[in-house]
Amino acid sequence: MKTQFAALIALLATPSLALAHPGHEHHSFSSGLVHPVTGVDHLIMLIAFGLLIGCVAVVNKQKIALMSGGIASLMLGLFAGQWFGFSTIVEPAIIASLFVVSLGLWQAFSPSTTRVNMALAASIAMLFFHGYAHGVEATGSVSQFAVGMLISATVLMVAGSAAGQLVRSKWLSVGVASASVLLLLAS
Repeated sequence: MKTQFAALIALLATPSLALAHPGHEHHSFSSGLVHPVTGVDHLIMLIAFGLLIGCVAVVNKQKIALMSGGIASLMLGLFAGQWFGFSTIVEPAIIASLFVVSLGLWQAFSPSTTRVNMALAASIAMLFFHGYAHGVEATGSVSQFAVGMLISATVLMVAGSAAGQLVRSKWLSVGVASASVLLLLAS
């Protein structure tokens, strides 16, 4: 068990996953639109967060509120990253976010509403770091990039939510965690 924990820590310390995909060159609308799709870390997180929403939220009002919270966290991170600059915790936090949302999917079927709400809150909070990474790299205004990223992120969350509503299984968490491990191994 100690060896597995050490391996996990080593993986969390791997450098520059968020910089390992296109879309960092320009902060245009089209870059923002494409970036969440070309960055596998972002793709996994946004679809998995949508899956989580689809598994827990029954009413469309709840889904919209949760997605809005996720988008707000992502955008807040984008502007915070531009304002505060580089931080060593961002890359490990992005990697950790993939496992947080995976754990959230597992907890989505818990009879404890406290656990479900904590999983949702933690996943929303972790989206902050996905935005922060791009804010750090931004040169000048990121408003057009933000609009493009907002559109793509919303589409990915809606797609994930629809899939989560259809499948509704805690085993989705295993799929998300497996995809995350493959991403780490491939980088």
